[in-house]
Amino acid sequence: MKKKFTPYNLILLVMLMAFGCRSANVKGARENFDVFYEKFLSDSSFQMERIQFPLPGIKTIEDEEDSTYQWTKEEWVMLKEPDLEGTEFKRNLQVSDTLATDEIFTENAGFYFKMVYEPIKRKWHLVYMVDTGL
Repeated sequence: MKKKFTPYNLILLVMLMAFGCRSANVKGARENFDVFYEKFLSDSSFQMERIQFPLPGIKTIEDEEDSTYQWTKEEWVMLKEPDLEGTEFKRNLQVSDTLATDEIFTENAGFYFKMVYEPIKRKWHLVYMVDTGL
C-alpha cells in the first residue's frame, strides 16, 4: 500500500529543512572579530584561553629549514599588536564569518608570520601559526 503525502508531512519536511539550514549557519563566529582581536592581543589570560594547544604550524628553527611545529602552553610567548609604521613590514588581515588570517611579512627578505583563527563553539580561537624568521 502506498503512503500518502499529507499536509502534516509537508509541515514536518519544512521544519526539518529549516532546522537543517539553521544548524549549517552555526559554524560562523558569534563574536565580532575586531573586538576579539583587540582583547586577544592585549590580555594574556584571554589569549591563553583562545589558543588551541598544542598549536600546530610551521616554525623556522635556527640553522634549520622550516619544519612543522607544535607550540605548547609552557613555551608560549604572548602575541602583541605589532607597530609596523615606518617599517618595511606589510600586513594582510582577512576576515570572514568562518576564517580569519593575519599575515605579516617583508617582500624578498625572508620574514613571514601568519596566524589563522577559526570559530570554535562560535568564539574565535587561534588554530594555526607560521613563524619563519630572518
